[in-house]
Amino acid sequence: MQTFVVHNRAPRQFLAEIGWRGFLGFQVLVGGMIVASLLHTVFIASLLARLLLEGAVGLVPRDVWDWMAVGILASGYGGAIAIQVSGLCHQRAWHLLPTQLLLPAYWILHTLAAVRAVHELIVDPMHWAKTTHGVTRLSRGRATGNEGEPVLTPRTG
Repeated sequence: MQTFVVHNRAPRQFLAEIGWRGFLGFQVLVGGMIVASLLHTVFIASLLARLLLEGAVGLVPRDVWDWMAVGILASGYGGAIAIQVSGLCHQRAWHLLPTQLLLPAYWILHTLAAVRAVHELIVDPMHWAKTTHGVTRLSRGRATGNEGEPVLTPRTG
């Protein structure tokens, strides 16, 4: 979110630096991820509210709007899962296919992260909750084990 805000501080300069194609690509890709995360938050909240207020009966589609929501849910989640599975099959990473069942949980965590990011951006816009990378003592090697999984080798130095 901060990347999007920082790059769009001076949109004309940003546009001049990367051109229309890069500018529009950035807006769609990065902006789209932000919008999708926040819309997912609204979707999950409305789904939970309906479940709490009406029970399981509330999840049964009743009108055209409900059916549209089901279509959006199926196409959005289904498309994302299809892309993930396609990529794994292309890479012949068959052993990772079962982990795709965890994607909905990942999206819920992504939703929580989006809410946190909006809160931090409003409350403390100069704060940056930066992820620390490279903390582990292990690094992924190119070698693979019996199941084709990467072999973890200790870092030296």
